[in-house]
Order: sequence, then C-alpha cells, then structure tokens
Amino acid sequence: MKTAVELQQYAWQGAYARMRSAHHADHDSGLCCTVDAPWMGAGEQLIIRSSEIVGYPEAYLYDDHLPPAEPDGRGKSYHHTPFRWDSAGAPARLYADCPIEGQGRFSLELQAQEDFVDIRLSLRNDLASSMGPIDWHFCVIGFECPSLANPELERTFLFDGQQLRTLRSMTGSNRTDMYIIAGTDDFIPEVHLPFATGPVEAQASVVIVQDCSGSYCAALGFDHAYNIFSNHGNRCFHADPYFATVAPGEEVWRHGRLYLMQGTAEDAFQRYRNDFTTQI
Repeated sequence: MKTAVELQQYAWQGAYARMRSAHHADHDSGLCCTVDAPWMGAGEQLIIRSSEIVGYPEAYLYDDHLPPAEPDGRGKSYHHTPFRWDSAGAPARLYADCPIEGQGRFSLELQAQEDFVDIRLSLRNDLASSMGPIDWHFCVIGFECPSLANPELERTFLFDGQQLRTLRSMTGSNRTDMYIIAGTDDFIPEVHLPFATGPVEAQASVVIVQDCSGSYCAALGFDHAYNIFSNHGNRCFHADPYFATVAPGEEVWRHGRLYLMQGTAEDAFQRYRNDFTTQI
C-alpha cells in the first residue's frame, strides 16, 4: 500500500493517450510523468506534462506538440530535440537536463514527498541577446483521475486577493480563460492570445482543484507564475511559472509544489501561503 506520492515516467498509453490520438493531437511524452497519491482511487493517476512549451517570442527551446504548435510562427523553423527523464531515483525523484544548442538549456527536478511533489525548474540563456518573456507551460492533467478531474470548473479555484473563487463562478461557463497573475506585466504568450482574458487578476500564483468528495485536493503553485487556466478537454490545470526576461548568460530558477493533500481548497491555500509567503 502506498504511503506517499509516487512518480513514474509516463508511457503513451491509456485513456489520455487514446483521447489525444483520436483528435490527432499526439505529443512527445518524454518529459511527462505519472503522479499517484495514496488517496486516489484504483487505477487513478495524474499526468504531469512538465514542458508542453518552453520558449520566448522568437523561438521555442522545446515544444512537445507533434507537429509543433504555432506552425506559422515559432513552430515554422522549430527542430524538435527529444528528452526523457532520468528516472533512476523513481518513484521518489525524476530529473532532466535539456541543452538546446545555440540557445541555452532548461532543467527540471521533481521530488515526491508524503503529500506533495517539490518542483525545481531552471532556464539559462546562451544567446548574445536577452531572451523573453519566457513562456513555460507546466500542465497537470486530470483526465485519468475522475475523482479529481473538473471539466465543469466548479471545483477549480484561484485567489482574487480577498477570497478563493471558482473559475466557473466568474464566467458562468467552463470555457478556457487566461487569468493573469499580479506582477507579470499582464503577460499572456502569443499562443494563448486567442483565448479570453479572465475577469479578475489572480493575486497568488496557485490554482487549486477540490476532489468530488470534498475531502482531498490538488494545488499547483509556484513562487511566481504568470497565467492560471484550465482546459476542460484534457481536464488539466495550470499555474505556469514566470521567468520574465532572461539576460545573456543568466540562469533563472523557479520553485513550485504540487500538493496532493487531505483537506479543502482553503486548507490547500493556507498550505501554499505558508510555503510561499512572499507571493501573497
């Protein structure tokens, strides 16, 4: 019986892979992993798509879409370099170091703890000019976790500066809106500009999903993120990490956590606030 969160390299199989393939939307799964928590039901798991896109306005460092996203923009001249986790430390640790010749590198480390995953991300600019603003799309997918998945968005929360509010309550629908987070100069990457902008500015870099029973929840938070959103097709949720603009030769780090804990959305927000107090 599991007593802590566990991580494993994701294999392109199961309900999520079949759904994506049916929509001709396969993607490179090398930097994806599964996440299991002891409270999840039999056969349930979350999928972390850790590096859906890592890029800047002129180019991608990495794009897992097959074929690339933005085919008339950044994807037009993109050459995909596949990467895969070093999973020697699984189920407790996954790591990837991803050099991109002529541009820079990015790295990821996931450490599983009793009821959360600790996330360490880095990005280095090897260009002769500034790189940014960076868009890093860190996607947590609930498609294979029915007890948590929330396509209706009535159990998916952000903090508006006064209270937690569900995404559904702010729009009356489950459409994909981009909620800008305070302190990011209203940054939305070009690939997401076709989506509507959410009606409030989030005041904390965390998104929280309560499970169906009200007893457990997942919360993805970073020391600083730029957009909160959800996609009802993937049953995914994002609080994408904010790297801003990276100077030539500079390396920038972001710290995050994916909480998979017993308690309410309020409990999860308090946990995040205790760990990332400077962002509240």
